[in-house]
Amino acid sequence: GTTSAGWELQENTGSLNTKVAAEARAKRTKILGKGKDIVTVMVYMCGTDLESRAGMGTSDLQEMLAADFGDNVNLLVYTGGCSKWQNNVVSSTKNQIYQIKDGKMRLMEEYKAVSMTDPTTLTNFIKWCDKNFPANRNQLIFWDHGSGSIKGYGYDEKFASSGSMDLSEINQALKKSGVTFDFVGFDACLMATLETALMLTDYADY
Repeated sequence: GTTSAGWELQENTGSLNTKVAAEARAKRTKILGKGKDIVTVMVYMCGTDLESRAGMGTSDLQEMLAADFGDNVNLLVYTGGCSKWQNNVVSSTKNQIYQIKDGKMRLMEEYKAVSMTDPTTLTNFIKWCDKNFPANRNQLIFWDHGSGSIKGYGYDEKFASSGSMDLSEINQALKKSGVTFDFVGFDACLMATLETALMLTDYADY
């Protein structure tokens, strides 16, 4: 029989190609290296039915708690948007900010529950992280359902009528935060689109 061309590719050497196109803009984040970087990771975790029905948020928090990282990494999680968290730590009635460090969740702030698809909620979280944990490398992860380029990110189980945060609203939230990022990631379906990337180019390198 014939061999698929897919099996005839050059062997993966494990060395990363770091070449950058001459036309690319300069990176927003200056990586210092040699252990000098301070990294603030912001996880915007809107639990929804992913957590209340399947405990997926709790599972991901457990993975964060089990992770081993240095004192130069600040891991901060904003929680809300869920009718019932499947653990006895995160509140089902309030929105909260936790720092995860040394295998523990430390409650940093607690707020009256507001919609996590309101751009102002996201802006306030980013500003809080930037003020309290300043870093030369900022990273933002959106955690929830995703609806792609048309409807955007998120569904708040407690404020269902607020709908999703569309790309223009994400743009608004990031613009008002005044923070630029090493990367912005989506732990959410359907968000890896060209439209999302084009919107984020003003705020992140990746």
